[in-house]
Amino acid sequence: MPRQSDEVTVRAPGSIANLGPGFDVFALSSPYDLLTVETTAERGVRLRVAGQGSESIPLEPESNTAGRVAWLFIREFDLREGFRITIHKGIRPGFGLGSSEADAAAAAYALNRILDLDLSDNELVALAAQGEIAASDIAHADNVSASLLGGFTIIRSYNHIEVLRYDPPENLGICIAIPEIEPPPKKTAQARKALPQKATLVQLTHNVGHAASIVCGMLTKDISLIGGAMDDIIVELIRSQFIPGYKHVRAAVLKHGAAGVAICGAGPSIAVFFDTGEADPKHILKGMTEGFQSIGVGCKTIITRPGGGAQIVKGDASLRGGLIN
Repeated sequence: MPRQSDEVTVRAPGSIANLGPGFDVFALSSPYDLLTVETTAERGVRLRVAGQGSESIPLEPESNTAGRVAWLFIREFDLREGFRITIHKGIRPGFGLGSSEADAAAAAYALNRILDLDLSDNELVALAAQGEIAASDIAHADNVSASLLGGFTIIRSYNHIEVLRYDPPENLGICIAIPEIEPPPKKTAQARKALPQKATLVQLTHNVGHAASIVCGMLTKDISLIGGAMDDIIVELIRSQFIPGYKHVRAAVLKHGAAGVAICGAGPSIAVFFDTGEADPKHILKGMTEGFQSIGVGCKTIITRPGGGAQIVKGDASLRGGLIN
């Protein structure tokens, strides 16, 4: 099989998925992980992980999102070689910021480049989504689509993966608060089990209208519309109950000029959206911190904005820009 190289390093962003009423459909790209894939003569996958929370990342390929993607490529394309994958975590795992998704996306992107497969965006998203099964038992296409393509993504179809991608407003700022609590293992799978299996017609009508408004806001670059539509009365209504201080944080940031608030993925991190030309992010960060402190929980905060998708890193790569420390 032809190839461009035997080693590729990819920087891939995590994601802020769901975005209020956009459960399993909407996502925005966020901070970055770095992943290097090298080909080996021996068939199989070997993993090494360093960086934030690396001690919690499984090294067994089938239990690791990047490793699972690599094995999928080996089987799907009948490869007789293997891969050595080195992951440097810039995204703290377990806090709803797309840590596992970034690794699955980076692995798919790197392998597509190494093997010179020229896969389409939809094909890459479908393959990367299979890696997510290792982390949450579900093939999350929304999360990996933002990690692969950057910007604002919509999963139009899960039957045959079809992704739509749009550029968010340039003045869309994001503040993220990461509460200092310990997330449980397999947090996303557990969070899904707590969700209702049925929704009322009133709930569905509300969520569809608000989800459509987010898309309209992205297309018209209306941050006020985007933020006001971040109102989910089905999924976030349940998940917010498991985040200590959520109501306090929400109330505090809205007083400080925030356009809207959403839980990052399955939580417990909280994302606040604002217009960089109108609101002072320092006041929003203060509101987030005070909101958590009011119930005795500390938090780390970051100011960021929607990022680009996965990309090849040239030369001496280091984790730069948009990373959570």
